[in-house]
Amino acid sequence: MEDDERFNAMAEACLKAHEAVADVGTPAMLAMTRALLWQVGQELAQREEQRKEMLRYADANLQRNDRPLPASE
Repeated sequence: MEDDERFNAMAEACLKAHEAVADVGTPAMLAMTRALLWQVGQELAQREEQRKEMLRYADANLQRNDRPLPASE
């Protein structure tokens, strides 16, 4: 989880930097911060998809382990 917390802090810093650039930066600077925010969004989406996949996998394992064992004859 530490990596997620650090990534989220970095994403927040990128947003703040973009706000500052939007206020006083040049069009080229604004384009760069927009590109950075787009890339951060792509990474966030990828991390969310990985998280969902891990949850689906864990849920499938729980369901498989919760099945009753076949009765012996």
